[in-house]
Amino acid sequence: MKSNAPSRSCRPRYRFSDLLFASSDSSKQIHQPRFRIRVACALVAAFLVLSSLGCQSWMQRNRKEQFEIDRDLIMEKMKDPDRPRLIGEVATASGLHTRRYDSLGLISNLPGTGGIVRPSNQREFMLEELRRHDVLHPQEVLDSPSTATVKVRLFANPCDQKGDRLDVLVECSDECNATDLREGVLMPASLREYSNIEGKSRSTHEKALASGDLITIPPSVIEGSTEIDPLRAVIIGGAKLVDTPKMAIYLSNEYQHVLVVRAMENAINRRFFYQNAGKQKVVATGKNDREIMIEPLPKYKLDPLHYMSTILSLGYFEKDEQVAERLEGCRGLLKKREYARRAACELEAIGSKEAAAALVEGLSHNDVEVRFHAAYSLAYLDRPECVPVLQNMVRFEPAFRPICLIGLAINECPEARVALEELLQEAIPEVRYGAISAIRQRDPRDPLIAGANVGEVCSFIHVPSQIPLVTVSLEQTKEIVLFGSNPVIHLKKDFAPSPSMRLIPMSNGMVRMAKRLQTGEILQAVVSSDLTSILKGIPSIEGKYADVVHMLDQLHATDQISVPVAINPRPRAGRVYDRERSTEADQKALDELQLEDKTDEEEQADSSWFSLSSWTSKKANKSSKKSSEAEEAAEQSTDEESDL
Repeated sequence: MKSNAPSRSCRPRYRFSDLLFASSDSSKQIHQPRFRIRVACALVAAFLVLSSLGCQSWMQRNRKEQFEIDRDLIMEKMKDPDRPRLIGEVATASGLHTRRYDSLGLISNLPGTGGIVRPSNQREFMLEELRRHDVLHPQEVLDSPSTATVKVRLFANPCDQKGDRLDVLVECSDECNATDLREGVLMPASLREYSNIEGKSRSTHEKALASGDLITIPPSVIEGSTEIDPLRAVIIGGAKLVDTPKMAIYLSNEYQHVLVVRAMENAINRRFFYQNAGKQKVVATGKNDREIMIEPLPKYKLDPLHYMSTILSLGYFEKDEQVAERLEGCRGLLKKREYARRAACELEAIGSKEAAAALVEGLSHNDVEVRFHAAYSLAYLDRPECVPVLQNMVRFEPAFRPICLIGLAINECPEARVALEELLQEAIPEVRYGAISAIRQRDPRDPLIAGANVGEVCSFIHVPSQIPLVTVSLEQTKEIVLFGSNPVIHLKKDFAPSPSMRLIPMSNGMVRMAKRLQTGEILQAVVSSDLTSILKGIPSIEGKYADVVHMLDQLHATDQISVPVAINPRPRAGRVYDRERSTEADQKALDELQLEDKTDEEEQADSSWFSLSSWTSKKANKSSKKSSEAEEAAEQSTDEESDL
């Protein structure tokens, strides 16, 4: 039986030419479009591949030729004897500003002095934060009388690094009607850097994480104030940085080339390096033909502006004879006050024995500013010749005092350590406590500042001295420093330094200490009526550092302690040197302290912690304008007795 299907030999066959130039035959029309598309795509792809290979090779040749042209131009510039020789003449620094990180936070543990947050963006922000942390009933928590919404802020210097602990500033939010932040604890808050770009608020990722116990600002810290500001506080070391600020230098357009970047990178790393875990670390890393990243150097961490000034004063693409020529020029400029700072930085950047000798010559100049700049640069070269100059300026020149203490702290010669120990016996409070801070910066394990732990409350340091003084820290570390003998506490009546704490004098000369906890329980302890015994009793009643701060501040204000008390007497930065100013104010303060055994009020005002930011100084100005009626009300509230 024959099949009707056509045989294989009878099936139509198609040639490649038929597919390209097909007739109107129906069977050919079916396959024609598909093959046309495939062939066209193949031709286009081949053309693109060939053209791209040719273009790429041409671009590579063009880039190589352009690089060589630019290199030749740069080399010609470098051969010019009049070309700029310093990095700072052809580059600018970036990242030297103090960074401000902000957020909103929740204060808990308040004894009924919290408040609700009015409907606002701040309320929505806080509710979202509470939900993000899986807090049950966020509306109730936010409006509880035991909580308050606050603004949280910290300032990070350019040389602060990831993991560093920084102080936190806290102020009650304008949208919250809380009345008192004392006894409060800040719950974990993420801080970010905010900016305004084209009218829109932008924020970075998390820069720091803050939390901890609040210390409301004592009256003696705010100039002109006689009462505690219960709506502002500080958390000492309450924030941990989770990001490192970025510092860099950028080349100007006409000097942007990899050869220049490499020359500058080598010049910086030859001069600045340090040891870390047994390995040598350099600070400069070229990123491209215009940017060089700068890492913090431990020795310069306390003064990042001086660090970058010295880097910008480095020479590059220089021969030895050119460096020697520049050194002689700086030797002459150092003798002129208006050029002294620049010349000192340049000599410090050179860093040779000849440069140090030129700086030593500046120590004998009759101008104070010339001596200061020469001595400060010599301190970074670890030269002992600068120590007497820096020590005398700490004593008698308040404008230079903070920087000179830094110079003594970073100078590794033994004479600097001896000078700091001698400054501990000065009468001016900020000189004495500034020396304590400098010794700690020099060596945190120095036995002189080791002190004893008062439980987990704070550290207590005793320094032998003929001039008694008690200093209380509100920055960097929680510590009480006693200069001289153990002071006696003379309580006139029941004394309440905080709403939950009371000191009660007893007939046998002892003191009863009592503190009410949040649970309503009252803890008590009986101690001797001296400072050391009272401090030792603080942990037994579960007291906090805030209780110690306000207790000492009010004991001094009411003349119930036998020695002066200075709250945070750190040398204040930002003072302007007056060339016509005499040292009569410092001498008067010294005489009063020696004769009357009292802490000078002017010195306390000069060491105001609020000079750190306009955010707080604005509030300080408001406090200084309080009326006499408010002062009388403050005195009445101080005298008022209330039971626990």
